[in-house]
Amino acid sequence: MAQLVLAVGSSHGPSIQISPDQWPRLGEGDTRDPRFNFQELLKQAKPGLDREIVPEVQRVRHAAAHAALKVLTDIVNEARLDVVVVISNIHRVRPADHHPVFGVFRAESFPVVKRDDQPFDPDARFVSDEKRARERNLADAPGHAALANYLIENLIADDFDVACLDRLHDGAALDDAFTFPYEWLFGGRRIPSVPFLLSRDLPNQATPRRCHAVGIELGRLIRAFPGDARVGLVASGGLSHQVLDEELDRQVVDALAAGTPEALYGLDRARLNRGPGTPEILNWIAVAGAMAPARMTLVDYVPAYRSLAGTGHGLTFGYWR
Repeated sequence: MAQLVLAVGSSHGPSIQISPDQWPRLGEGDTRDPRFNFQELLKQAKPGLDREIVPEVQRVRHAAAHAALKVLTDIVNEARLDVVVVISNIHRVRPADHHPVFGVFRAESFPVVKRDDQPFDPDARFVSDEKRARERNLADAPGHAALANYLIENLIADDFDVACLDRLHDGAALDDAFTFPYEWLFGGRRIPSVPFLLSRDLPNQATPRRCHAVGIELGRLIRAFPGDARVGLVASGGLSHQVLDEELDRQVVDALAAGTPEALYGLDRARLNRGPGTPEILNWIAVAGAMAPARMTLVDYVPAYRSLAGTGHGLTFGYWR
């Protein structure tokens, strides 16, 4: 049977992918982001954030995040993985315009956005889908259709309704959530992967309890997959962003490090959705279920603020093995 040998959790996003001297542009963009009320956040912001958004501190935060990524990359390389299941959500491009709560992308290869060493645009969130489609370069990433099909069949047999996703629209591609591991964690290796979609959108967002349950079942099924493949898991995304909530992040980190993700079942839904990207915490809860009874080892937690309103990213890096 296959071995589930490793799982890693890693934030992704522009705070990592651009230099810290560009973080003020992210903060300026937050003032125009329609997904939250910047002025209200400014009124509610905790004191002392002026000390967090100075260049010296932001450079330290950025360096810490990249040091943590280096640790995860070394751990992934040591694991000699044959296939990786990446749990995350599609940010822009929906498979055939469907919005599944859970979905598995089943293909021998799938299109991804290729950066070609181009710097990440701090204003990318304001670029239309049509303009993105015209300007981006595409490449193929290796998939693992056999494992994907096995997971779909058996999850459904075990009463987890998952969508079977075979293709994207012509010209569409999977974005950062699923390309980040190739660019930052796999050390240049083209490890076949199975994208597992877990919705962060409302109203079709699973509860923490349900995400934990599907993770437990994923782990059981992977360990029963025929053959001798060395399988890894990636929780891609999180923790809180674009509204940084250190208290929530530390609650999540503490529960995962203690091996008690059940303690997160009662997370307040409104708080979990206060920042548009914060529901990616659910990816980590699913991975914790798959890796039980292993506990998460925290590599680092880096609160990366970028405005006086407390916008930013709770950059988090950890692993289970």
